[in-house]
This record gives sequence, C-alpha cells and structure tokens, in this order.
Amino acid sequence: MANVRTIRGRHSDNPRSKRQQRLRRRLRLMFGAFEYCHECDADISLLIRLKDTGQIYIFNSDSQWQPSKEQLASYYPKPKQVTWEELASKYRV
Repeated sequence: MANVRTIRGRHSDNPRSKRQQRLRRRLRLMFGAFEYCHECDADISLLIRLKDTGQIYIFNSDSQWQPSKEQLASYYPKPKQVTWEELASKYRV
C-alpha cells in the first residue's frame, strides 16, 4: 500500500499571507520546471491559470515547442496525462 502524504494547512488566513504563499508556490513550481529542463535535458511547457482572477502564467523552455492537443495525440509513445484526481489520491487535501 502506498503512503498517503498530507498537505499541511495554512497558519494564517489573511489575504496578504495567502497572496504571498500563492506567489511563492508559483515561483517554486516554475523554478522546478526550469531546473528539470536544465538538469534532465527536457522540453517543458507549463501553464498556470488562476481560477479567481483568470490570470495566466506560462513557462515554456523552448519557444519552438508549443504542441497542440492534436500534435500530442500523434506522438509515440502516447503522452501520459496526469489528472487532479490521481494526484489528490496520493495526498490528503
């Protein structure tokens, strides 16, 4: 049986600390994508859309590689899509 990880709750719920935490997480995610790209010789395309504001952040390691869904469908081996539900089953939210 796989270990289930727990996501810690917030210490403070005021708007400023939430905004700072969201900024830190976004920067950490983008830096992780950059680091993975550099260390593992991989092309990475990362898209983040904030639900409440609709703001979109894009990280793309190679400007020539911006695949559409149709292009991804023709790749071999078939790309693995990870859903929110799959990740949530590994963590207690």
